[in-house]
Amino acid sequence: MDKVFGIDISSYQAGMNLANAKNEGVRFAILRAGFTGYGTGVSKNKDSQFEKFYNQCKSLGIGVGAYWYSCANSYDKGKSEAEYMYNNCLKGKQFEYPIYIDVEDSHWQRPSGRNAITEAIKGFCEYLESKGYYVGIYANSNWFSNYINQGAVERYDKWIANWGTSKPTTPTGGMWQFGGETNRIRTNKVAGITCDQDYAYKDYPSIIKNAGLNGYSKGDEQPTQQPSRKSNEEIANEVISGTWGNGDDRKNRLTNAGYDYNTIQAIVNQKLGVSNQPSNKKYYTIQKGDTLWGIAKKFYGNGSRYQEIAKANNIANPNVISVGQKIIIP
Repeated sequence: MDKVFGIDISSYQAGMNLANAKNEGVRFAILRAGFTGYGTGVSKNKDSQFEKFYNQCKSLGIGVGAYWYSCANSYDKGKSEAEYMYNNCLKGKQFEYPIYIDVEDSHWQRPSGRNAITEAIKGFCEYLESKGYYVGIYANSNWFSNYINQGAVERYDKWIANWGTSKPTTPTGGMWQFGGETNRIRTNKVAGITCDQDYAYKDYPSIIKNAGLNGYSKGDEQPTQQPSRKSNEEIANEVISGTWGNGDDRKNRLTNAGYDYNTIQAIVNQKLGVSNQPSNKKYYTIQKGDTLWGIAKKFYGNGSRYQEIAKANNIANPNVISVGQKIIIP
């Protein structure tokens, strides 16, 4: 399968509008179910936005997974985190994506060393496996290489954080977190909110449903129904209204949503009377009722920039323009 675009979010993204995120191409969300507190390394806390985000994803048809930010440094502590997560966050719900233990803590875990961290992972994963969940490990490439005995946890899925420009190859993972505040692949915002962003390389919903895991009964997978897709004409109208942003942001959002940017932009240009010339310049054909102020407002969002258009077209009097006149939009 081709990669699928998703996000991972928590209370730090409390204001995110997931409907807008879906319109920008988000197909799944990995939610922070909770975290173990730094202070004691054992206090467990449910994420304040978990239930809200879960319900919104379900109502919008966005696939859901979950993770627990761990401070565990022993088998028993890992199991204890999993027990809390199961009883307070997972039980009674259905998840189309894996349930992960997030290992990156520098206060309790890293000083404990590779063997202790590996045991914590085993305690967490083995407990949730016994409850019927498809489980995995989240860590960055450095942690996978230096703080986890990979052979001991080989069977668990891997979600690898590496904010580079290409998918990491070691270890082989089913999901890649390619960016967050730093993002070299696309804009670091989704629906106007900075968040971590991911590509999934496995058809997790089919794997999980067919196996009867994560709250599903075996064989629950149904033939995939493609979400209703708006026509290029409808999307072009949304671009003109400002829904899809501008510049590279618009291009990235349209591409991630599965639309051909050049096709959409050509329709937009046609609607606005902009000719697609074989140069970097944009052209506009003046319509009845147009003013340079209004044209500047349309293209720049600021009518006071009409003087730039006048100068580029050697228009001595900005108040004198003609219907049918073709002008450059600098």
